[in-house]
Amino acid sequence: MKKINQFFDNLFDIVPGYVFGLLAFIMGLLGDLLALLFSPGYQMLRSSISLLGLNPGGIYWRLGMIISNIFAIFFLIYLGKILKDENINEVIRKLAIGSGIFTSVSGILTGAFTGVTPLIIYLHGIFALMDFIGAAVLYSLFAFLLAKNSNFSKSITYISISISAIVVSYLIPFFITNFCSLFKDICFSFGELIYVIMPTYEWTMVFAILIWFLSNSLYIAIKKL
Repeated sequence: MKKINQFFDNLFDIVPGYVFGLLAFIMGLLGDLLALLFSPGYQMLRSSISLLGLNPGGIYWRLGMIISNIFAIFFLIYLGKILKDENINEVIRKLAIGSGIFTSVSGILTGAFTGVTPLIIYLHGIFALMDFIGAAVLYSLFAFLLAKNSNFSKSITYISISISAIVVSYLIPFFITNFCSLFKDICFSFGELIYVIMPTYEWTMVFAILIWFLSNSLYIAIKKL
C-alpha cells in the first residue's frame, strides 16, 4: 500500500491532480458529442445512451467512456488525498476513494462491453448497474466530504450536492422500469410510462457528472490545492 501511495504522490508531483479531472471531462464530453454527431439516426430524448453505443458513432462513445473513466480514477484518488483533514472521517474518505475506483472501473467495462450478442448485452447491463449504484455512493460521499473540508467553498459544495441528488434520484425510475420489465404482469404499462422520461434523465445525469469533474478540477486549479 505504501508503494502505491508513493507512486501516486510522485505522479501528482509531476502532473497536477486537477489535470486528470479536466481530461476526464474533455474525453467524456468529446466522446458523447462525436457519437451524437456521427449517429444522425439516434434520437437523444427517446433512446437510452446504451443504444448510442450501437449506432455508427458508437465507437466514439465507447472510447470516451473508457478513456475518461481511466482519467477519473487518477482524479478521484487525488481529490481523496487533498480532502484528508482532521475534520474528515478516514473511513468515509477511504470509502469515497474506493467507490470512485469501483465506479470508474465499472464505467470502463460498460463502454468495453457494448454489443448485440446476448452475453455482451448481459455484461453491459450488469456493469452499467454497478456504475449507476457506485456513482450514487461516490458523489454522495464526496459531497459530504467537501462540505466538511474548509478548503472548499459553499458554492462548490452546493454544486456537488445538487449533482449527487441528480445521480441518486436517477436510480428511482431506473429500478422502476427494470422491475416492470421483469414483472410485466404487475406493472408493464406503468414501466413504459416511466421510461418516457428515462433518456432525458440519463443525459441530464451524464452532463451533471461532467460538470462535477469540470467544476472541481477548475476549483482545485484556481485555489492551488
